[in-house]
Formats: sequence, C-alpha cells, structure tokens
Amino acid sequence: MSVSVFPVVPVGEAALPQLTWPCCPLQGLSWGDRQQRRSQAIAALNLGLHDSVPAWEEAVQMAVRFLGVPLAVVTLADSHTEYLRAAYGLSALGLGNPLSQQRQLPLDQGLGVYVLDSEQPLTVADTTTNPVLAQSDLVATYGIRAYGGVPLTTSQGTCIGTLAVMDVQPRPFTAQDLGFLAMAARWGMSEYERQIADQTPPPALPLEALADRVRLTLTSQLIQDLRSPLTTVLGMTTMLSREIYGPLTPKQREYTDIVHRSSQTLMSLVEELVDLSPREAERSDLTPTTLDIGVLGQQVLATLAPLAEAKAQTLNLTVEPGQSHWILDQRVVKQILYHLVFSIMQVAGDNGVLRIHACRRGSALALALWLSNPWLGEGLPPEIIALLRMPTAAGQASHSLLGILLSQHLVQRHGGQISVQGSADSDCRLMVLLPGLDATTARSETGSLHPEVEAPCQR
Repeated sequence: MSVSVFPVVPVGEAALPQLTWPCCPLQGLSWGDRQQRRSQAIAALNLGLHDSVPAWEEAVQMAVRFLGVPLAVVTLADSHTEYLRAAYGLSALGLGNPLSQQRQLPLDQGLGVYVLDSEQPLTVADTTTNPVLAQSDLVATYGIRAYGGVPLTTSQGTCIGTLAVMDVQPRPFTAQDLGFLAMAARWGMSEYERQIADQTPPPALPLEALADRVRLTLTSQLIQDLRSPLTTVLGMTTMLSREIYGPLTPKQREYTDIVHRSSQTLMSLVEELVDLSPREAERSDLTPTTLDIGVLGQQVLATLAPLAEAKAQTLNLTVEPGQSHWILDQRVVKQILYHLVFSIMQVAGDNGVLRIHACRRGSALALALWLSNPWLGEGLPPEIIALLRMPTAAGQASHSLLGILLSQHLVQRHGGQISVQGSADSDCRLMVLLPGLDATTARSETGSLHPEVEAPCQR
C-alpha cells in the first residue's frame, strides 16, 4: 500500500512540532520492501497473530499508569491489517465495541500506519482538527481524539509495530511522555526476545565433541590458575636474591637464581599458552594490525628458547631487508609461527639449526622453515613432508605434529597457503604464504592469489 503525506496541521503549542503528525515517509526501502522485512522479522520471532505476550501486556499497563491515559496498545502489522497484540482500557471505547472483540483494524483506518511509514514517533493532540484523520475509523467510529505512538523495533533494527497511547479527549504529549513510551517499547521488545532466546535450546553436540570442549575449558582454566603460584614463587625468589631475609651463601644464591630463572621461564610459557590456546585459535574474526615480523618472530623464539636449549637446538630467524612491516592479524601470525616451530622442534634431532626466513612474494608475506644439520644436511623431517603432501596422513598424525595441522587451519583462515617445496627430502622447505589483509580482501573478490606468490623464497 502507499501512504500519502498531508500538509502539517498545527496541534497546539504544548505539542512537539518536530514529531507531530504527519511524519515524512522513511527514505530508502520502499513500503513493500519494508513490509517484507517486517513480515520476516515477525516470523523469525515466532509471533503468532493471537498469542499473548506478557511483557507487552505489562508495557501497556505501565504506559497507562505513567501517562494517565485511558487506553494503550501494542500492535503488529502486515500489509493490510494492524493487529492488537496487547491492550489496556479498550472498554473506554464502549462495551462490546468491535475493536475489543476483533482486536484488529484495517491498516489505513488507524494511525499506526504513519509510525510504520516513517519509523518515527507520532503525536496528535486533537485528531478532529485534521479532515483526513477525522475520517478514519479510529476517530470517526471509536472517538479517539489524542494519539501518541512510537515504533516497536527488534534488536536487529526492524520496525514491526507500534506502542501507542490514546485518549477520547484532546491532550498534548510532552517529550517526557514520548521518552517513556520509547523506553517501554524497547523494554517490552527486548524482554520478549530474551525469553525467546532462553526457550531456544542450543544445538546438541556429539558426546565426543562435548567431552573435547569440557577438556579444553578445564585445560584453559588450569593454565590460568598456574599464574598465582608462579607469581608467588617469583616474588619470593626476588626477595631472597636481594637478601631481604639475610645474606645467602654462594650455594644458596646459585639455587635461588636457578629457581628464579625457571619460574620466569614457566611464567613466560603460561602467558604464551593462554595467548595461543586452541580456544583463541578458533576466533573467526581477523584484526588488521601493522606488525614487525622480525620482532614478532623473536618473541616467539624467545619463548621456545628453553625447550631448544634442552635439545641442543638453535633457532635462527632472518628477514629480507626492507620487508619487516606487514598488515596482518598479529594473534593469528603469532600462533602460526609458534605451532610450526614447536612442532618441527619436536620431531627434529638434537644439535640441529631450525631456520626461519621471512620475505615478500608478490603481495604476500612468505615464511620458509627448514632444518640445517651438520651431518644430515638441510631439509625437513619426513613426518612433516608426509603430513602436508598426503592429506590422508592427517588422521594418523602423532601428538607432536598436531601443531602443523592447527597451523594449516590458521593459515587458510588468514587467506593463505601452506605447502612443502622442493623435490628431494634432503632439500625441502616448509612454505607459508600469508597475504596482507588488503590482499586477502582482493583474494575473496578474484578467487585466487596473485600469481607471484607461487614462487618460493630465494635465500
């Protein structure tokens, strides 16, 4: 249907000129498009035509008590009809009146249509002063002289109806009156949506997935709980090393320093575990951040240094000159580096050098990882090659290689690729290509990465 806009009719000095009838139609979507959105929202909220909504009943009662009016209603509308879904005081229109029995009104015979058309509040101090409004059923048949209504809007921003107060006597409406009506409409709508959400059961998880989630939650909590005792140990060893409780013998100082360094290492690992936990890895959003890949890489290697020392391994990071700064998701990139390096360390032999080289390939950051051993030459452990070159091997991946699978997931989520390059086992490189987030957007539009990112890093 279409709604005409009529010349403004003065409604008295006490009314609100900027909000009085008629409001201008909402610009943008057509009436038909907005009606379709309204119908979809009503269906999604499971709002039947005649079911009682306790929150709305309470909202109209509050409006009547607060404003001192005889009548208040909450209405929903389709393309032809305005339905009363909550009402208080319909008896003021006369016993047995059709509106109280049918609880509906043709849309073009009420005043709610103007609220729906503009999605703005509407106040009319005296409906009989306008010849158009005076002909509507609400005025001519039921004797409504004053009307104040506000949109009833879902949390998604869709106007589905109105909350309105009416009087059979002329009266102005103040800004305070409209403010209260708007508050009551918001409360009634949000309360109904909350009740619907509480009644909707979460999707059932398979027993195995539920058990994994419980283990993950408990593990994350235990990791965080380690902070308190470690902080205590660090504080105590600091005071002991300062000899606050008295001088230390050389042997006592040696032991104190060992405990202090070990506690610092454990605290660093706990912080990394919290930051790099699988729960954080499952976050779906990407946050563009300008980062220095050299600095970020050194932070990761510093965390893993104690583990490398235990296996007499050396961690070496190099960055192509002038290619340090990138716009990437810092958390995701840090997780990728940590899990790749940690997994390679687990399956690598002692006394080797794990090399990481960062460079540019097209629009992507390229990370090359490989092992260098004075006796075995350069390359990658065969377990990693098999895992990345044969997808069927993922099901048999050992615990030490789970980090490779997680990194593969994170790389793909960042819009990148991970692969093994090199034809011979003795000269393979693990290659990670991470487009800058601008390049990731372009990739989603074009469907592929820039051809140049296919080339391996040149050392």
